[in-house]
Amino acid sequence: MDDISPLAVDIREMRLDDLDHVYCIETSAYSNPWPFQSFIDELTRNHWSRYVVAEAEGQIRGYAGMWLIAGEAHITNIAVDYSFRRRMVGEQLLLRLIEIALAEECFSMFLEVRRYNLPAQRLYSRYRFKPIRVREKYYQDNLEDAIELRVEDTSSADFADACRARRAALTAALGKEDFSDDDSSCRV
Repeated sequence: MDDISPLAVDIREMRLDDLDHVYCIETSAYSNPWPFQSFIDELTRNHWSRYVVAEAEGQIRGYAGMWLIAGEAHITNIAVDYSFRRRMVGEQLLLRLIEIALAEECFSMFLEVRRYNLPAQRLYSRYRFKPIRVREKYYQDNLEDAIELRVEDTSSADFADACRARRAALTAALGKEDFSDDDSSCRV
């Protein structure tokens, strides 16, 4: 039986030498993966992008990225190695993206999620991401609709309270004093 206990990970900036591992996760997580060159461009040419990886036991277990443009954070991808799903790795990555967006003074955040990816939608709703609209036939692999989820005001007390509560729940579940190097998370 697979271990489904929470897994504490170290989260750091993605580097070019991570891309072979990142791309293995990308191609196993998505039926229509981004081209390898897109990741290179995100790290070397796109000054609006921020990408991180989650490491455990010396191996990359997941990654996440976003674009920070004009005070908005657009989460572009969060993916976790299949063997490490359901172990709170994705949530740790999401919280780190939120921390980065807040540090960069983003006033809103958004992302697209597959209509039928209910576990991801539940995770995002815990952080007060709300459905805004449906983007019909957004995903090219199967023409599945996407739901755009958004936090309109990252400085709201509701958002800050949700982040602090989730951070506390993660800390307790992971059995660590704190799972992030940055203690400024979710401050408003």
